[in-house]
Amino acid sequence: MKSYERESFVKSFLLVFLVQLFFLLLVFFQQYQKQSHKYNMSIGNEIMQGFLNDDVDKFKILHIDNINDKYIHTLYIENIVYMIFKSKTGYIKLYIPLKKYEQNRKQILINLIFEYGLYFIILLIISILFALYAINPLTKALKLNEEFVKDMLHDFNTPLTSLNINYQILKKKFGDDDAIKRSQYAINSILSLQNNLYYFLNQSKLQNKTILLSEIITTKVNYFKQLFCQINFIVDIDNTKLTVNKDAFNRVIDNLINNACKYNKKNGFVKISYKQNLLNIEDSGNGIKNPSMVFDRFYKESFVDGAGIGLHIVKKICFELKIDIDIRSSQKGTIFTLNLKNLTQGNK
Repeated sequence: MKSYERESFVKSFLLVFLVQLFFLLLVFFQQYQKQSHKYNMSIGNEIMQGFLNDDVDKFKILHIDNINDKYIHTLYIENIVYMIFKSKTGYIKLYIPLKKYEQNRKQILINLIFEYGLYFIILLIISILFALYAINPLTKALKLNEEFVKDMLHDFNTPLTSLNINYQILKKKFGDDDAIKRSQYAINSILSLQNNLYYFLNQSKLQNKTILLSEIITTKVNYFKQLFCQINFIVDIDNTKLTVNKDAFNRVIDNLINNACKYNKKNGFVKISYKQNLLNIEDSGNGIKNPSMVFDRFYKESFVDGAGIGLHIVKKICFELKIDIDIRSSQKGTIFTLNLKNLTQGNK
C-alpha cells in the first residue's frame, strides 16, 4: 500500500471508527447507569421485604425533613452507605458497608466492559473492512493512471536515446558551442524529469547501504560544472559516512543542486557545506517569494522549464529517508538545509 493509499485508508478508518466508538461509549454509559439504578432498586426491594418482616436489626423508620421527594437517596458517611427510601409512614434507611457497595458497583462495570469489549472488536473489524472497501475504487483508478504514465515514460526512451546519439555526433562535429550545451541541458532536464516521475510512481521499499557523502557531492558538482560553466562551486564536505538508499539520496542532491544552478544569477555561486549533521546547499540567486510553498506539487514561481514536481518529490524522499529539510530564502539567495542525523548514526 503506497503512502497516499495508506493516508486514505487511515482517514476513512478513523472517520467510521470514531463515530461508531462515540455511540458505543454513549450506550455503554447509559447501560451502566441503568444497571446501577437496577442494583439500587434491588436493594430497595430487599429493604421493603425486611421492613414487612419487621427486621428491625437491619432497618428502621426515620422521620427526615428537607429531603427531595425521590424514591432513592444515597448518602456516603465515613465507611457506610445509607440508602434512604420513602414509605407511607416515613423513610426507610439501610446501612451497607461502603466497601461492599463499591465492589458490587465495580462488578457491574467489569461485566459491562467484558460485554462491550466484544462489541468494540466487532466495531474495529467493521471499520477496517469499510475503509478497505472505500479506498478500493481509488486504488484501481490510481493503478490505471500509473500504468498509463509508466507506459508513456517507457515510450520516451526511444526518442531520448536518439537525441543523445545525435547530440554526441553534433558535439564531435561542432565542439562544445553554446547551442550544443543548451541542447545537452535540455536533454538532461528531460531525463531528470523522467527519473523523478519513475521514482514517484514506483515508490518501492528503499534498500540502504553505506556511502561517502563527499563522493556523492563531488560527482554531482563535476557533472553540473560542465552544464553551468559560469557558476562558481564552493564545496566544504568531509568524509562522513551515510547509511541510506543511494539512488533516492542522489535524487535529492541532484534536484537541489540543479535548482541552485538553474535559478542563480550570472557568475553566481553555489556553496555546498556540511557541519554537525547539517548539509547546506546555498545559491546566490534572487530568492524565493513563497518559500513555504515550494514543496507543494506543481507549484512554480515562473513559467521557466519544469513541471513543478521536483521539490515536491524531494520532500517526499526526505520524509521516507527520515531527513528533515528546511529552506531559508531572501533576495540575496536561498539555502536548503538537510539534517542528516538519522543517516550518520552508527557510522562514526
